Amino acid sequence: VSIETLARFMDDCPTVTHAAYHAGQVREAERKAGIAAALRDSLQALQAGGSAADAVAKVQGAGEAIEAQGARTRIVSAADFAAVNRPEPPQVIRGVLRAGQIGFLSAASKAGKTWAMLAAGFAVSSGTRWFGWETTPGRVLYVNGELTPYDLEQRLKMLAAAMGFPGIPAGLDVWDLYGEGLGIPELTREVLRRQRMRGEPYSLVIPDPLYRFNQGRDENDNAVQSVTMGELSALANRSGASALVAHHFSKGNQSAKDHMDRGSGAGMFNRAPATIMTLTAHDEPGCYSLETTCRSFAQPAKAVVRWEYPLWKVDDTLDPERIKQHSGTGRAPKYTPEKIVEVLPENGWLSHGDWLKAAESATGIKRSRFNELVKIAKARQLVFSGFGKYSRTGGETS
Repeated sequence: VSIETLARFMDDCPTVTHAAYHAGQVREAERKAGIAAALRDSLQALQAGGSAADAVAKVQGAGEAIEAQGARTRIVSAADFAAVNRPEPPQVIRGVLRAGQIGFLSAASKAGKTWAMLAAGFAVSSGTRWFGWETTPGRVLYVNGELTPYDLEQRLKMLAAAMGFPGIPAGLDVWDLYGEGLGIPELTREVLRRQRMRGEPYSLVIPDPLYRFNQGRDENDNAVQSVTMGELSALANRSGASALVAHHFSKGNQSAKDHMDRGSGAGMFNRAPATIMTLTAHDEPGCYSLETTCRSFAQPAKAVVRWEYPLWKVDDTLDPERIKQHSGTGRAPKYTPEKIVEVLPENGWLSHGDWLKAAESATGIKRSRFNELVKIAKARQLVFSGFGKYSRTGGETS
């Protein structure tokens, strides 16, 4: 590797957090420089009286290099591809979202999405939990498109106090763009400039909300929204950060839809993000069912979160399946904590596995749903537990 390449790598990658990504960028720039040099050499040789055949050969060689560069990668065997042992990008939100990926959080209008986005910024910049999930500490940029400067300032101070911080975390940056109307490409350029200037990459960038940076594009047009999602991907890929954005539900009650279909607008909003989270109104006032689908991880367990101004708090006592229904058309969930507790013997204890088998036989419940309901039953103190076994009465166990 040339000294120039190493220098470029040091300039572009001042820390090791996203070294693999930046190394690829430097290699690509080096290949482009080699192509340009080959073209210059062939032209100079021809002008100096060299043979046309030699000049053509150099141009052809440069053309082959350009073609290879256009392809970006060569076709290789799957075994060779898998033999690279690439390091895993940082899990910014563990088990939910990696560096370089896009995450969507969708909910109804005025449900508290901006509070949730700001809380995500506080959580990642301090390495604390968000919606119960662990985070990897890193620098965060919150890009404000909707709050007035006064409101943003007050919310930052309220969250710091409510979350028990002595002040706003040092790792949280804000960029106030209220009323500015910039697009995502402008955000990307400034993020990259800021990273170069500080010598520290962002782990998470939060353009909040998405529609403020969508440049007036038709939300229902898949073709134009594919451009938006491409811009978000470029922001995440070029910066090495996760991009987390808030989106809104379509109008009306969303209970009859799959959670990934509750967001408003084009289907591209479902297909492009690596992670989709939804907050859907629960039948308990002030509570929402949090459901998450991830491209890179197993589906996280559903949860219920309660809005207690100014914080979102996980409530383990509520069943996430009990989402709010249309008036007069509500339906009871198929499985409840009470139903699985009924299969425990009146006197005696069952292991977790035996309890699952009994519940499967009696109700047809599946393991993942059973485990969710066991957690709720314990939180409500509907069962006693000890030594890996469960009882309705808490009587003697051998």
